[in-house]
Amino acid sequence: MESKTTLSRELAKFAITASYGDLPEAVIHQAKRCLLDTIGVIIAGAALADSAKVIQDFVKEHGTAGNATVIGASQKLEASYAALANGVAAHALELDDGSKYATYHPGASMIPTALALGEQCNASLANILLALALGYEVSLRIGTSVNPSHYLKGFHPTGTVGTFGTTVVSSKLLGLSLEELISAMGIVGSLASGINQYEIDGSFVKHLHPGNAARNGIFAAYLARKGFTGPQEILEGRLGFAHCFSHAFTPEIVDRNLGKEWEFQKIYFKPYCSCRYVHYAVEAVQNIQNEHVVTLEDIESIRVRTHQNAKQGSDIPDYQTVLHARLSIQYGIGSMLVRGKAELQEYTEENIKDDRIKALAQKIVIEEDPVIQASYPEKRTTIVEIRNKDGQIWSSTVDYAKGDPLNPMSDEDLREKFKEVTHNIFSGEKADKVMNWVMSGDPTEKPIVDLTKMLSY
Repeated sequence: MESKTTLSRELAKFAITASYGDLPEAVIHQAKRCLLDTIGVIIAGAALADSAKVIQDFVKEHGTAGNATVIGASQKLEASYAALANGVAAHALELDDGSKYATYHPGASMIPTALALGEQCNASLANILLALALGYEVSLRIGTSVNPSHYLKGFHPTGTVGTFGTTVVSSKLLGLSLEELISAMGIVGSLASGINQYEIDGSFVKHLHPGNAARNGIFAAYLARKGFTGPQEILEGRLGFAHCFSHAFTPEIVDRNLGKEWEFQKIYFKPYCSCRYVHYAVEAVQNIQNEHVVTLEDIESIRVRTHQNAKQGSDIPDYQTVLHARLSIQYGIGSMLVRGKAELQEYTEENIKDDRIKALAQKIVIEEDPVIQASYPEKRTTIVEIRNKDGQIWSSTVDYAKGDPLNPMSDEDLREKFKEVTHNIFSGEKADKVMNWVMSGDPTEKPIVDLTKMLSY
């Protein structure tokens, strides 16, 4: 009897049959860029973020011994615990890669999954890059098909959509069959979770979502390999993921030109440690400062026009925590105007209490603009207008923030970012060694354990 064609089956066929030799060179290169970028972010997050330290303590107390590295904890645990800890660290500083179409951060869950299972399975770098390319591609297509409504309903796609990517990564590294991967996707779709209530109070739980997605992807793959089954139509089924998590599902996006066109190539990278929506406003303020002398005392008001997602997720004038500030357009603008920058050192418990920035935040009004909304998500346009007390208005429009595929960060930019976020943790020599290992040489000749050894500190 012929199996019913489902979206899960089409995605699973794509993932199971693909080999490293099938990947275009540009896709391999993108996988290297994502791997390098996220490793740097994990190193920094593990060392600097309180939420990451809490999870490190948790896995130390409750985790099972194994051979997967917990970065920053100098210990090895079973893969799901290591992936949980590294996934939290990857997301904790808001520096991780993302997709404006799928509205989530894929690297924060998939790369911890690949590192942990890859180390446990003694995979090569080529195995890792293949699994990542496939995991990114599958989850990005699913995310794009249910967004933006999925996000606007209050779900955090990094936690929900991310589970499908981590399941593909896990299944590829564990060598699951087609039917096993279909079941694994069905299992993990039922485990998908993560809601955006953290936007209201700035609580740690946001950082847990990619770590949980990593853990659940590994869990689902192992269960499926044992014969545990999941729904065959987990995506499009009458009571499936799309029905439950979105009110505007576009199923044709999921498998359209699958394997021929790569959504993976549309990933953005972050130069700033804040929500991506904040970047546009920060760059707009930079542009204004480059052209005009802006005196704090002369600012009457600041108007920000943007899209619905940014209004919902980043209109936070009364930020309460460091995470809250990272999400807040008001804080990002205020930091640029007061300190001339919005980098890691600006997001500390002490610095977010700056009364000058708090006062400015109360002068900033954020509005949803219907013209801007009409071009979302291709453009996430943000317009910042600063009005002084003499009635002058200085304005700047940003359509594509730095890191967007249309305003990209180069390989050299990513190397500089890696060195910047790790410089207090790794020596320059060690940073260079990690970067060169990831980006240079034949991936088929490199066991991933050689990389994870370098990441222990």
